[in-house]
Amino acid sequence: MNQRKGFACLFMLVLVIVLAGIPVVQAESSGDECLRAVVEDISPSSVGRDEEFTVGISLENCGTQVPEDITFMILSIPPDIIVTEDLVAYIPKFVYKDSERQLRYHMRTTPDATPGPHLIKMKLTYGTGDVQRTAYYEVEVIVTGEHAEPRISSVSTDPEYIYAGDTVDLDLEIKNFGDSIAKSVEVYLEHDFKGITGSTLGALAANDTQTALFKFKANNSGTFEIPVIIEYEDDYGVQKDEYDIQITVLDKKGSLNLASVKVDPVLPYVDDTVELTMRIENSGDRTINSIRVYADHPFQGLKESFIGTLDPDEDGPAVITFVADQSGEFEIPVTITYIDDFGEEQVETKVNVIVMERNGGAGTIIIVLLLLVIIGGLAYNNYRTKNSKDEIIKQLMEGGSSLGEDTEE
Repeated sequence: MNQRKGFACLFMLVLVIVLAGIPVVQAESSGDECLRAVVEDISPSSVGRDEEFTVGISLENCGTQVPEDITFMILSIPPDIIVTEDLVAYIPKFVYKDSERQLRYHMRTTPDATPGPHLIKMKLTYGTGDVQRTAYYEVEVIVTGEHAEPRISSVSTDPEYIYAGDTVDLDLEIKNFGDSIAKSVEVYLEHDFKGITGSTLGALAANDTQTALFKFKANNSGTFEIPVIIEYEDDYGVQKDEYDIQITVLDKKGSLNLASVKVDPVLPYVDDTVELTMRIENSGDRTINSIRVYADHPFQGLKESFIGTLDPDEDGPAVITFVADQSGEFEIPVTITYIDDFGEEQVETKVNVIVMERNGGAGTIIIVLLLLVIIGGLAYNNYRTKNSKDEIIKQLMEGGSSLGEDTEE
């Protein structure tokens, strides 16, 4: 009984092992259909603009069956790449199980191809009857280009030595040190001065040079690090580089001063017509243009005088004419303005004018009579003094004569 049970158990074990091994044996005997596409090479490996190249594709059987009804096609091509071969290749059947099939596509980049990666999408289908398999692939082609390198080659300013208050012309010479054309070149300055901060140059060929022009008002003295930003496009797209330049602004400043003031008459009376002449001096070392002088007096008459241009160490008159219709001492505000490229600048000062109150006619006659009396008295005194001197001289001369006669006796 126990022996029978042992045989039964052994039989069941063998049956399980046999049943478990049946699927593996059948799979090997029935085979498996598998096909894959492999990128063999891209020649040349570095593809530039307007250049021909080839892409080699190998179809390899990775199964145990001979694949049939094989179709390999290019689904999409970047606009920068042109394929000169047929986009669809049909292979009815491989010759034998371990065979391969080579496909080679001749391609070309366009003259304006954009540097960088370009993806070519492909599709592989195979299989017969109801069983058909599909696989998708991507081939990356790298298009190489050249870099542009616009940089600052020289810096110049006019004036060469900058003083606080100067209007400065700044010229930056930009040279393309790269191998590609720099397109849409724009240069920007980042400073706190009032003025022009951007300049457009356009395109710069390799080793070409152009000048970016700027103008600003150096309203503060000191040494300034000014960032210069250059934006451009090259084969690799939009680029942005930053550099620094140094500008030194000296503390001495050209200025306008009130050199002298003349009032005619010197002591005007009420209702007199007064001519106020102010000489304006350019004490700096730069030419100043469009100079105007405005005297804010309370009288009837002109308040503004135009001088124009003054060179360094030159002065010019500003003449203001008015009727002194009030008496008293007046402190008149005077504003000297000039215009440069960035607007109006001004210098403020003051002048004093005294207007005497006019008395009646009798008072004037009395003053005139007193003056005449004083003048007459001075003349009489001078006359008396002169006569006294003459008398003394006469006496001395007569005395000398008498002394001579006495000696002779």
